[in-house]
Amino acid sequence: MSFFRSTNTGPMVLGPGDIYTFLATTEETDGAYFVLEGMVPPEAGPPPHIHHDQDESFYVVEGQLDIMVDGEAREAKAGDFVHVSKGSPHSFFNRSQTVATFVPAGNAEQFFREAMDETTDRNATPPSLDDAMIQRMIAAAERNGVEILPPPQA
Repeated sequence: MSFFRSTNTGPMVLGPGDIYTFLATTEETDGAYFVLEGMVPPEAGPPPHIHHDQDESFYVVEGQLDIMVDGEAREAKAGDFVHVSKGSPHSFFNRSQTVATFVPAGNAEQFFREAMDETTDRNATPPSLDDAMIQRMIAAAERNGVEILPPPQA
């Protein structure tokens, strides 16, 4: 299946402080992969987690992404690409705009759709991280092959 997506036309979801635009959905790629663009505010990022069913790749569009994969810290800058194999514990601290790809498609897209609010307003303010959002994300993770890990001990 071939398709073309114009700038700022993909479905969007709002997470805790984040905005994700779907660039290629599960349906559009016949389940081969899912691609999203993430706008995560400075000094933010998800807790350590594992995708049990998908590989995840990051392409840093601008700025910097501090990423931890399998206990190894790396600093990815604009133009860098990072691949995370399924089953690998990882987290990131986002200072920039990043494009992420999940292979195969399916559970990852469903996680974002269940855990976050869809919107068509490209200027919407993302919600804050509160207890209700945390519980919603945990429940969506459990249903979609994502394991949220405890934060590393300092």
